[in-house]
Amino acid sequence: MRSHKLLLPVLFFLLSHVAGAQTAAEVHSKQWLTTITGHAIHASATPGAFAAAPHGLALYYSRVGNVDVPYLVYVPQTYTPARAMPVVVFLHGAILAKDSFQYKDPSIATEPIFSVADMYHAIVVFPFGRRDLMWPSQVSALENVASIVKQVQHHYNVDKQKIYLGGISMGGISTFWFINHKPDMFAGFYAFSAMPKLPGEAVKFGNITKQKPLFSMNAKDDPGFPFGDVQAIYEQHKSEATGWNFGNVEQGGHRFIYGPGGAKYVYSLLGNLLLPAAKN
Repeated sequence: MRSHKLLLPVLFFLLSHVAGAQTAAEVHSKQWLTTITGHAIHASATPGAFAAAPHGLALYYSRVGNVDVPYLVYVPQTYTPARAMPVVVFLHGAILAKDSFQYKDPSIATEPIFSVADMYHAIVVFPFGRRDLMWPSQVSALENVASIVKQVQHHYNVDKQKIYLGGISMGGISTFWFINHKPDMFAGFYAFSAMPKLPGEAVKFGNITKQKPLFSMNAKDDPGFPFGDVQAIYEQHKSEATGWNFGNVEQGGHRFIYGPGGAKYVYSLLGNLLLPAAKN
């Protein structure tokens, strides 16, 4: 009986500690939402007129049916309303496609794609998907990405000739849908850990040209999409896809851009698209 009495304070301490940790996480999430919501700016009613925008991440929404779909915009330090900037759209993989949109998680800020914004002086757009509204299987989710790009052009001074789209895994696969259906909307494409196939339709590899190139990269030890299978598709279609630049890394698995040193692959691949843009 005495041992039970001794355990009660210990259990109370542990439960209180866990509850406190959860509260701290909730506070962090609320602070995060307050910050990114506060960074959003209003679109100007005057065409071609843009407001100053805070550096960092801003939260916006796009309407799909009766659903408000969130997306993030990362504004680089060098952004000014007087200068049109390139835009990079990043489509995340299935790991973030849960029952709810994962925009409330502050760890999203560590996505390596955001680091290219300040490095290459570009605006980065990060749409969110969820299980019932996810690319590439749901066309409404894909069409919403196009709508988001148009919304961003109303809020920020965007160089419409330098808008690039890509992603990782399912986001990378979805890149091929845009190559098929909206090639004129983008100046080029990129993909990490993507299988170059689409559900229910053939990829129009002829749309990958030197004027609208695709830079892709896969790990040789990817357990999800075997490198040999991806390479075989590239070899079969490279004469048709004259603008396809196919790269590889020796190891790192399916999520190699999130591993140690993975960000350097993001810089390298995106640099192929953005460095020429930055020089103009």
